[in-house]
Amino acid sequence: MLTRLRLPSSLTPRRREPAPGPLAARLHEAYAKLAADLPDEYPADALADAEAAVAELGGDPFALGRDGIETERVDLREIPFVTIDPEGATDLDQAMHLETLNAAEGQAAFRVRYAIADVGRFITPDGPLDAETHARGQTIYLPDRRIPLHPEVISEGAASLLPGEDRAAYVFTAELAADGTIVSQDLVRAVVRSRAQLDYDTIQAGFDAGRPLPEAIAALPTIGAALQADEIARGGIDLAIPDQDVTETNGDYTLTYRPRQGIEDANAQISLLAGRVAADLMLRAGHGVLRTMPRPDEETIAEFLAIVAGLGFDAGAPYQDVIRSIGHQERNPRALAVHYASPSLFRGAGYTLIGEKESDDELLQAAVGAPYAHTTAPLRRLVDRYVLPIAEAACRDADAPAWALDGLAELPEAMKETGRLASQIDKQVIEYTEAILLAERTGEVFDGVVVGSRTTKDGTALVEVHVPEPAVVVWAAGEAPVGEPVQIRLRSAEPETGTLLFDVVA
Repeated sequence: MLTRLRLPSSLTPRRREPAPGPLAARLHEAYAKLAADLPDEYPADALADAEAAVAELGGDPFALGRDGIETERVDLREIPFVTIDPEGATDLDQAMHLETLNAAEGQAAFRVRYAIADVGRFITPDGPLDAETHARGQTIYLPDRRIPLHPEVISEGAASLLPGEDRAAYVFTAELAADGTIVSQDLVRAVVRSRAQLDYDTIQAGFDAGRPLPEAIAALPTIGAALQADEIARGGIDLAIPDQDVTETNGDYTLTYRPRQGIEDANAQISLLAGRVAADLMLRAGHGVLRTMPRPDEETIAEFLAIVAGLGFDAGAPYQDVIRSIGHQERNPRALAVHYASPSLFRGAGYTLIGEKESDDELLQAAVGAPYAHTTAPLRRLVDRYVLPIAEAACRDADAPAWALDGLAELPEAMKETGRLASQIDKQVIEYTEAILLAERTGEVFDGVVVGSRTTKDGTALVEVHVPEPAVVVWAAGEAPVGEPVQIRLRSAEPETGTLLFDVVA
């Protein structure tokens, strides 16, 4: 399933020390339990490898890196890039600069420059650091800590696109028509300097209040809308399922539903654009790795549209249009039920090596509506470190680095396993947080909306319930129509296992 290219909601970077509120200690203990089997400290040899690389290369972004790539870098430090991330983030993978062009008819209307941190220059192929990053696969986030893919001296220091610092980067440049289609594309190795570190909440609040956006991203809403229009034309779709988010306020952790924000959605379109460009370049070269997801089959689509019709909506349009048509109905319980049913359409996401599949459909990311590659988060995700040099070499019609090509075969399985682990941790974080926050509320009745149903092997009927306050999504014993309001009573809460038992009461 593709919602947005952002961190899992419960795993957004937060403060690293437990808050001092009454429930914080119990939550911190639960999160520590979840992290107990994850790698904590970096092995001494890998850490020494990282520190030596930073000492050798950190002061000169133009220097030949340990990855052995000799292509000269373009000096783009005059471009006033900015970063935009969740508040408090320090592992800054991306920086952007957007322009509106004075386009004649048929020419480009926008120019997008997107700089991606070049972490590969700090890593010797087959060295201790390389081996450890392959074992980790990706950064794993918990509400009070992170298990980083790279040592912090790299991911939050020498490779991070921090403001005012000269940094080595891969820079995508795409010129777009007014309708969001790509007119031209380029990818180069460069040196950049970010001018400012922005955060989503502050920028969104200013935009909502009518204040002008910083010049470097002033065109973001317009470009984002154009790219979204092109996504619709390609048959892509974005889901609107509310994300649960663990937040800390005044010393206590709480669960909330993360609101959709236009600025973050527009930023996600820029990231998707870079991923499409990288995929196109690798496909032309005939090698690389894509992030793929098949289109839903006719039976799955029919089952989804039957749910839509049963909830009283028009099911006569393509499923993408159906989902979009009710996307704004946030207060409609039946619309909420449709959104919770929609992930059934988006199954089978994985990584596919170019050359392994024959048909175009097998190389597609169905939710994007085009071939797509993970390429914009190399500080936090292993596969991106391979995609970037392969795509950049393809853009020059040159040979990709041997280490990148040789390492492709192992990537799909490595990313599958580490992705499974990250998803499991995300799910358990929510379950433990729900159980601990509700432990003292046994017997209380909560209002919610039925968004799903199933029957257990022993014949017990269960309904899935979206509860607005507190922000929990739980299963309750009993029956009630999908898409209808319901009341459920908390029968028991087991913080030690993250288990909640509810019963339908009305």
